[in-house]
Amino acid sequence: MSRTISISKFVGTISLGLLTGLSYTLSTTTVPPLLALPSATPAHSTFRHLRTLTQRHQLVLSTLSASSLVMAYILSPSRARHPYLLWATLATAVGWGSEAYAKVIGKAEQKGVVNDKRSKNMRKEGSWTEDEEWVNEEGNVNGEVVREGMEGWRVKQGIKAGIWGVGWFMAVVGMWGDGA
Repeated sequence: MSRTISISKFVGTISLGLLTGLSYTLSTTTVPPLLALPSATPAHSTFRHLRTLTQRHQLVLSTLSASSLVMAYILSPSRARHPYLLWATLATAVGWGSEAYAKVIGKAEQKGVVNDKRSKNMRKEGSWTEDEEWVNEEGNVNGEVVREGMEGWRVKQGIKAGIWGVGWFMAVVGMWGDGA
């Protein structure tokens, strides 16, 4: 049983580290060259593809991390249920929760339920899955809006990297303290 718990802690911590690295790399290395592209159309199509792949990978890694850490907490005997497992899981959930929140706001706005300034800003940040604001009436991509969306998404990825990095640090220090 202790081997299962140790493996769960290890998998959860490694997944959280990968999440941190993914978001950090996106915000510091991947998006800046996209911002330097000379035309908005290839930047837009590349960014859409990048955003889709990123959401998929972040969902898989955050689910794996949170479920592994919670499983380790639940399977641990009562004297070994350390709160760092829950804090690291909370960091994972908070990082991914911003994406889920943006999707809920976007769907509500599509139905006409929400129509405030904050949800419109979230659309421009790239959290919105539709590209209505990115394309003008003639079907051309609006370069300024694409740039604003990419810069907002870049900042959001940096914030996620910070949140997940704190969770990863807590998990590493907690595992070191456990001796797992």
